[in-house]
Amino acid sequence: MIRVLNNARGVTLLETLATAAILAFAMISIYTGIIYADKQIQRNYHDRLATLIASGEMDWQYYNLYAYKDFAIVPARTVVLDNLARGRSLYAQVSVSKTETFESPFGLYVPYKILEVAVKWTEPGDKTQRKIVVREDFY
Repeated sequence: MIRVLNNARGVTLLETLATAAILAFAMISIYTGIIYADKQIQRNYHDRLATLIASGEMDWQYYNLYAYKDFAIVPARTVVLDNLARGRSLYAQVSVSKTETFESPFGLYVPYKILEVAVKWTEPGDKTQRKIVVREDFY
């Protein structure tokens, strides 16, 4: 046992290079994971903001239906989805569409309206088109 402790051979260059390569690979993997997680967090945040905007528009349309007996369908409009770094903004298009249709359960004719609110935008990081659609049926 003492003989092993007194061995002054040290670490070879090959062992040092192998250790450095393993550490470099591990650090690059961790860095890649952090970058991916950051992009995913940003994407999820924009999805939540778009859902809130679509939900707010749906509430507004619900109010118009019961206050004025019809939806207030307007052309697509641009809204600010998020304020980005350096004074830039992320814009989204909000559109509302109404479809009138009917169901016939048990031979009865039941008309209803389908209202869809769509929020579309382009993610700033990877330039992918994103879209959130909220749908509600009004009987």
